[in-house]
Amino acid sequence: MKKYITLAILLLSILAFTACSGDDDIQPIRIALTIDASNPVAGEAASRALAQAMEDFIGIPVIAQADISYLIGIETMRAGHLDIMLVSAFNYIRTSAVVDVELVATLPIRAGTVNNSVFITCATRDDINSLEDLRGRTFAFVDAVSTTGFVFPKYHMVSELGLNPSLIMNSGYFFDTATHSGGHETNVFGVSHGDFDAAAIGGMFLENMEERGLIDAADFKIIAYTQAVPNPSYIIRSAIDDEIIEKIREFFLQFDDSAYFAENWGDGNIRFTMPDVTGYAYVRSIVETLGLD
Repeated sequence: MKKYITLAILLLSILAFTACSGDDDIQPIRIALTIDASNPVAGEAASRALAQAMEDFIGIPVIAQADISYLIGIETMRAGHLDIMLVSAFNYIRTSAVVDVELVATLPIRAGTVNNSVFITCATRDDINSLEDLRGRTFAFVDAVSTTGFVFPKYHMVSELGLNPSLIMNSGYFFDTATHSGGHETNVFGVSHGDFDAAAIGGMFLENMEERGLIDAADFKIIAYTQAVPNPSYIIRSAIDDEIIEKIREFFLQFDDSAYFAENWGDGNIRFTMPDVTGYAYVRSIVETLGLD
């Protein structure tokens, strides 16, 4: 009798080990949540809904991870603990320099949105009407990893005015003072309140802030536009199995939840598309020119 009990226990142990081993072979996909700072509760709900829809489509567990900034995301991807992240063009270049990643889908901006970086000042500033008029002024960029709030505006100024890219942030070189404020909205309010004479932001932020009733766009003046900025894209670690990558790409391209796009991106009619790699080649040349790689 004891022999049969021992055999039964051994058989159950083998079955349990096999079941556990099978589960271990299925590695979850980890995606960084993309949350609208102006409406974080609704934004997180919509992003988690996207992750759940992806899990249902690819048949593999998808874990949505919150509080992932670009810099944290790059390092987390490099460590193999994050698989998918939405990044700007500049941060795609930065990430691909340290981690093997692939572009899987691009998020198009809604029709009529300004897809450029812009230089703004108060509409009442008759003394500031061009980039040259910014000489000797106080100025704010967003942050050093912002495509629309720093990389494109800095390159535009360097190209148009012949400035030294390594000196542009130095007080007294061109600007009286130049700073990184940390946010597009911070720049807008900073200009409005007189903290800065002018600032660089992504053009779409001015429109979005007006739509939310935070500002009256007529109170601001755009004195210059950069070249169009490539849309943000989702990237995925190349170490993921090719079939899974293709399945995830297929998911993005067929995803048609209008409520998600309306909630997170302000337009229920837009959809994910295939990335245009030519735009990223232009960004790579900017990074090389500015010595940001």
